[in-house]
Amino acid sequence: MDSHHPVPLWLWRLATWGFGVAVVGVIGLAWGLSRGWADPPRAGPLLWYENFQGDLTRWEFITSNGAALGPGEGALRAEFTAPEQLAMGLTSGPAGDFTLEIAGTQTAGDIGAAYGLIFAWQDEAHYSAVLVNGNGYAEAYRQAGAERTSWFAWQQWPNILLGTGSNRVRVDVGAGQMIARVNDEVLVEAETDAEGRVGVLARSPSASLRAGSGPSRVVFSWVQMWAPSP
Repeated sequence: MDSHHPVPLWLWRLATWGFGVAVVGVIGLAWGLSRGWADPPRAGPLLWYENFQGDLTRWEFITSNGAALGPGEGALRAEFTAPEQLAMGLTSGPAGDFTLEIAGTQTAGDIGAAYGLIFAWQDEAHYSAVLVNGNGYAEAYRQAGAERTSWFAWQQWPNILLGTGSNRVRVDVGAGQMIARVNDEVLVEAETDAEGRVGVLARSPSASLRAGSGPSRVVFSWVQMWAPSP
């Protein structure tokens, strides 16, 4: 266009109108996302919410020798003193479909402790779990006695917050199927049994704790359960 000729007024108005529509659209999208438009659907209404700051009598805490698990600093804390220690917090699960979600992070020690959720728990040798760690690794599996079925083998996955970032781990269970998510992104889908207890699981790193690093600590901020109304 010749620089000596002014831009037509209609073209300026069209450009201004288009820019305004784009700005309004971005603002509307941000508003919707802040209210959960992007959240995958859950199994039903919120059944309960636990932040480990009140009555915990419905919970059972199970740990390996040398590990500790209990409330502290407004959350649930797991502390480890040796490799491959376990800490589990368990409570009753719904009879049918459900959505379980937890928020956790590692707050002390060399990064590498795994943490996440547990469901379909029958005993320490029969349960299902979805775990992540601050090095960007994730896994999902079903333990049935000596046999382990790996739904998602232990490997790096891009949608995990690294270091001490808080990650949300979620599982949707229904009609014999489960969908595991990390920070709302699908990790894996698989066939599963649903019956059993639910809760949180943490595991210390497999390597020996580095001298001077201190105990490894994992913190669970909250656990939420959704299920259909009776």
